[in-house]
Amino acid sequence: MAGTSVGFIVRIVSLVLRPLLEVITPMISDLLEESLGKLLDKARETPNPIDDIFVEFLFKVLDIEIPEEE
Repeated sequence: MAGTSVGFIVRIVSLVLRPLLEVITPMISDLLEESLGKLLDKARETPNPIDDIFVEFLFKVLDIEIPEEE
Protein backbone atom coordinates (compact mmCIF):
# COMPACT_ATOMS: atom_id res chain seq x y z
CA MET A 1 0.00 0.00 0.00
CA ALA A 2 2.80 2.45 0.91
CA GLY A 3 4.54 1.68 -2.38
CA THR A 4 1.40 2.63 -4.25
CA SER A 5 1.17 5.92 -2.36
CA VAL A 6 4.81 6.76 -3.08
CA GLY A 7 4.35 5.89 -6.74
CA PHE A 8 1.30 8.14 -6.91
CA ILE A 9 3.20 11.02 -5.30
CA VAL A 10 6.09 10.56 -7.73
CA ARG A 11 3.71 10.68 -10.70
CA ILE A 12 1.94 13.82 -9.46
CA VAL A 13 5.16 15.71 -8.71
CA SER A 14 6.63 14.54 -12.02
CA LEU A 15 3.65 15.91 -13.91
CA VAL A 16 4.54 19.33 -12.56
CA LEU A 17 8.34 19.20 -12.76
CA ARG A 18 9.03 17.36 -16.02
CA PRO A 19 7.68 20.10 -18.29
CA LEU A 20 9.86 22.59 -16.44
CA LEU A 21 12.91 20.37 -16.81
CA GLU A 22 12.32 20.13 -20.55
CA VAL A 23 12.57 23.89 -21.02
CA ILE A 24 15.52 24.71 -18.77
CA THR A 25 18.88 25.18 -20.43
CA PRO A 26 21.19 22.17 -20.75
CA MET A 27 23.73 23.86 -18.50
CA ILE A 28 21.24 24.05 -15.62
CA SER A 29 19.99 20.53 -16.30
CA ASP A 30 23.55 19.15 -16.24
CA LEU A 31 24.34 21.04 -13.05
CA LEU A 32 21.19 19.67 -11.41
CA GLU A 33 22.10 16.11 -12.37
CA GLU A 34 25.69 16.55 -11.18
CA SER A 35 24.54 18.05 -7.88
CA LEU A 36 22.08 15.22 -7.31
CA GLY A 37 24.87 12.73 -8.00
CA LYS A 38 27.03 14.35 -5.32
CA LEU A 39 24.09 14.40 -2.94
CA LEU A 40 23.52 10.69 -3.56
CA ASP A 41 27.18 9.93 -2.84
CA LYS A 42 26.89 11.79 0.48
CA ALA A 43 23.61 10.06 1.32
CA ARG A 44 25.15 6.65 0.68
CA GLU A 45 27.99 7.51 3.08
CA THR A 46 25.59 8.06 5.97
CA PRO A 47 24.30 5.18 8.10
CA ASN A 48 20.71 6.45 7.71
CA PRO A 49 18.90 4.54 4.91
CA ILE A 50 16.26 7.28 4.71
CA ASP A 51 18.92 9.56 3.21
CA ASP A 52 19.34 7.14 0.30
CA ILE A 53 15.60 6.72 -0.14
CA PHE A 54 14.97 10.47 -0.16
CA VAL A 55 17.67 11.27 -2.71
CA GLU A 56 16.65 8.35 -4.94
CA PHE A 57 13.08 9.70 -4.72
CA LEU A 58 14.37 13.01 -6.10
CA PHE A 59 16.02 11.17 -8.99
CA LYS A 60 12.77 9.38 -9.78
CA VAL A 61 10.67 12.53 -9.58
CA LEU A 62 13.06 14.34 -11.90
CA ASP A 63 13.24 11.32 -14.22
CA ILE A 64 17.03 11.07 -13.92
CA GLU A 65 18.70 7.67 -13.99
CA ILE A 66 20.04 6.67 -10.56
CA PRO A 67 23.79 6.01 -10.76
CA GLU A 68 25.04 2.65 -9.53
CA GLU A 69 27.13 2.48 -6.38
CA GLU A 70 30.84 2.38 -7.02
